[in-house]
Amino acid sequence: MSDVEWHSVALAPIVLIHGTETLIADRAVQRLRGLAREADPTVEIHDLSGDAAGPGALAQVASPSLFGEPRFVVVPELQSAPDALVIELLDYLRSPEQDVTLVLVHRGGNRGKKLLDALKKADVPRVDASPVKRASDKQTFVAAEFARAQRRIQPEALIALVDAFGTDLAELAAISSQLIEDTTPDPGEQPAQVTVAEVHALTAGRVESTAFAVADAAIAGREQDALQLLQQAQLAGADPVPIVAAIASKMRSLAKVSAPGATPRSLGMPDWMLRNLSREARHWNDRSLARAIEAVARADHEVKGAGRDPQWSVQRMVMGICRARRAQ
Repeated sequence: MSDVEWHSVALAPIVLIHGTETLIADRAVQRLRGLAREADPTVEIHDLSGDAAGPGALAQVASPSLFGEPRFVVVPELQSAPDALVIELLDYLRSPEQDVTLVLVHRGGNRGKKLLDALKKADVPRVDASPVKRASDKQTFVAAEFARAQRRIQPEALIALVDAFGTDLAELAAISSQLIEDTTPDPGEQPAQVTVAEVHALTAGRVESTAFAVADAAIAGREQDALQLLQQAQLAGADPVPIVAAIASKMRSLAKVSAPGATPRSLGMPDWMLRNLSREARHWNDRSLARAIEAVARADHEVKGAGRDPQWSVQRMVMGICRARRAQ
């Protein structure tokens, strides 16, 4: 089975879209449907879900048409398909009809394994719709969104965007689209790179974005800036727990790049991110990192119920990080 990206998948007699990431699966189906309509506007679109997925459903919609119209057939929930339809699909796989594009969407789980194995053996094109979990993969996703729009985004702006919206891929895609639209110049003007300032203007008020800004200032030893950003977040009602979590994530990344022999591949991060963190890591040593990480661990414990004043715990953590850097 040959894997293809959702944005480059082409029409084929049978295409499998496999994985739990709804955004990628839906985009792949939309692309294929659009390609089918471009190829022939008279294409018949069929959705085999619910009551439409009963016995004989596939034969009914995939049989040769009297007038020869092409057909586009999608099974949107293959993992929940009735046994009768799965059996039909196994038979159909042996001899697909001409002028039919059959799109099978399996959203995860163990059901339908026999059919999945048969599709793999038949070398059916497969779109991998697995969840995008690592920050580096999310950054690659956003970079591709901008590249397809023929726009560029600064590496630091890319990090800030993922920091603020990386918990949900659909939201990340939507905000990327909005940022591209909002920064598109007038006709005849040359588009500039999207900057950190433009991302920060769009993400203002996001707890994640603010927390990472606090972390950046603290790691750089800018105590006054870090405390001011923290105060703004606290006045806006930000929960201390995600603030500490974001700062902990940043400190872990700093510790990783400080380890001997760290490479982009071993750390799972892009080259430019490693370079940026490595520049800051020069101002830290093992002892100062240990002190800062200890301050974060204490704050994490306290904001989750062990402390009396979570806001003070976060403030003390920020001061502890700044002072650890200065004392190294």
